[in-house]
Amino acid sequence: MPDGKTHNAINAAVLTAVLVGFYLIIKEGMDPSSIYLNNYTIVAFSAAYIFATLFLSPDLDISSKPYRRWGILKILWWPYKEIFKHRGLSHHPIFGPLSIVLNLAVIVAAFFLMAGIDFKSIPSSLLIAGVSGIVLSIEMHIIADNVVSKMKVFF
Repeated sequence: MPDGKTHNAINAAVLTAVLVGFYLIIKEGMDPSSIYLNNYTIVAFSAAYIFATLFLSPDLDISSKPYRRWGILKILWWPYKEIFKHRGLSHHPIFGPLSIVLNLAVIVAAFFLMAGIDFKSIPSSLLIAGVSGIVLSIEMHIIADNVVSKMKVFF
């Protein structure tokens, strides 16, 4: 499997490619979705993607760098770590991102509730962009792990 630095490098390359794609879509007006792309949604997507690369990973089920980066707050991911076994459902292309996003949603909802923040005050376009960034980052991790696993069969 790729190590943490390799995963980070892959995610950086993919984010760069996606941002170039966003730029071209906006510049050329090539796609009807370009009306949904603006500076705010691109920043939300990018920030969520980078956050997910560093803090949210299918490897939260082991004592990985993303897990340790949470510091004292890693206790919030203890249930996830106990429920999922490494390279099991946490590395499934559907259940992996879904489980991480749902766990994060519970954490964020609890924080919003304690802080008195109205969830409805956040524009849906920013939520969609943020969740998309998180999911793409996690999917890139899973794809990289799968590609390396398949390549090891040949070597």
